[in-house]
Amino acid sequence: MKPARLSRTQQQAITRERLLMAAQQVFSRLGYGGASVDLIAAQAGYSKGAIYSNFPNKEAIFLELLRLGMERDMTELEAMLSLAPDDMQNAVSQWLTTAHSDQDCPLLATELQLHARRSPEFAVEYYAYQAQQTQVLTRLLQAYFKALSVSLPMPAEDLATTLTALVNGLSLQQPVPHDAPNAPGQVIDRFLKALTRRQGD
Repeated sequence: MKPARLSRTQQQAITRERLLMAAQQVFSRLGYGGASVDLIAAQAGYSKGAIYSNFPNKEAIFLELLRLGMERDMTELEAMLSLAPDDMQNAVSQWLTTAHSDQDCPLLATELQLHARRSPEFAVEYYAYQAQQTQVLTRLLQAYFKALSVSLPMPAEDLATTLTALVNGLSLQQPVPHDAPNAPGQVIDRFLKALTRRQGD
C-alpha cells in the first residue's frame, strides 16, 4: 500500500520546520552576522527560493526562532504552575536538569541577545517576549517558594531575572556534548534548593 500523499499545506509545513532547524544550527555555529540565507538553505537541503517562500529575510527567520523558543518555555513553565504543591518541586527540578540540554540552545540564546542590542527593530520583539517569559517565571517562583513555606530572599521578579542570567552565563562556560544533562540547570536546581532549605533541615 502506497503511503498517503502529503497535501501542499503539509509539505510546506515540513519545509518550514526543516528550514528553522537548519537556521538554528547555522546561527549557533556562525552567529547572526556569519549566517546567510544561502547557508541556511544549503544546510536544510533546499534552494534559496524555499527560504523566500517562507520568510521575507534572515531577520524574520531569527525572529521566528525566538518566538518558538520563548513560547515553548512559557508553555512548560505554565504547566508547572497548575501542579499541586507537593509535585511542584520535583517538576521544577526535572525541568531544570533536562530541558534544552542541546548545545545549540545557549549559543542561539546568546546570538538573540546580541542581535537585540544591535537591531532596534528586533529588540522591540525580543524584549517583549523576554518580559512575558520573566512574568511567567516570576509566578512560578512565587508558587514554588509558597509551596515549600519559605520566604523569597528577594523580589520574585529580581530572582527570575537573576536565574535567567545565570543560566545563560553558565551555558557558555564550557562546551557541552549533545544530549548531555543540562549542567547549568542542575546548578540552578541546587541553588534553588539551597534558597528554600529551612533552618534545621
